[in-house]
Amino acid sequence: MFDIQLQSLLSGTLFKKILNNEPISPVEFNFLTGALINNNIPFETAFVSGTRKNPASLQLTLHMNPTASLVLVVALEPGSSVFSPSP
Repeated sequence: MFDIQLQSLLSGTLFKKILNNEPISPVEFNFLTGALINNNIPFETAFVSGTRKNPASLQLTLHMNPTASLVLVVALEPGSSVFSPSP
């Protein structure tokens, strides 16, 4: 059941926008977190406010199981994020 719920969320328009590194609005992010909560999908977020050098962004970590997580960088403004992929 968990896999089906996660698969449907990841194939949605909002996740496609995130995967294409397109900025999302705070309203869209609230919708996303609401969908994760409603589907009982564990997650964590980290927020970095925008500066002159870097845009505001979020790091969203979805916990798939005890040993696997999916980490996404969510742009809130155009530009390169402070967050970088881990090795």
